[in-house]
Amino acid sequence: MTPKHTVTLSAYLQSTKAPWTSLLLVTAEQRAESLVRPLTGLALKVIKGRQCKTPANLFVEFARALEFPDYFGHNWDALEECLADLEWLPAKGYVLLITDAGCVLHDDEEEYETFLEILRDAGEAWGNGQAEMGARRATPFHVLFVVSEREKTKRAHWGMKEIIAEPTHKANTRQRSPKRKPSHS
Repeated sequence: MTPKHTVTLSAYLQSTKAPWTSLLLVTAEQRAESLVRPLTGLALKVIKGRQCKTPANLFVEFARALEFPDYFGHNWDALEECLADLEWLPAKGYVLLITDAGCVLHDDEEEYETFLEILRDAGEAWGNGQAEMGARRATPFHVLFVVSEREKTKRAHWGMKEIIAEPTHKANTRQRSPKRKPSHS
């Protein structure tokens, strides 16, 4: 069973602390893109997990979503270097949203573990202020692997904690004031 970590999603995404990779569970009615709203100054990039079934396809999808420079080498080392740089994508922090995460490198656990290690290394570099040569400041960097409850069972070991997004409007959902009828003058 994956350990759960309850925190408001906005607080988590603004943090410069680990965990840098988390499992975000969504229901059939929810779209991750509507749950994860870009906070001021943070770059939100959506990576299509269905396009990341092999390492080669994963490199192409990351290059597309993160607008990697032409010199990107389409290998693990190049991915690690680009994720720790992102100078062409200036922001106060980075949120990568991987939709359909159950499809990501599904048939190759060794490659999946390499991928997770690269994402964590990038998060640690950003969190410690060691990424992007000129920055020298702690910067949020988080990767959310979005899955439904059904899709979650497709992988025995995700290698990350589950984060539960607390609704930001929870207090307001029960106390709605009655709608006023428009006055006719």
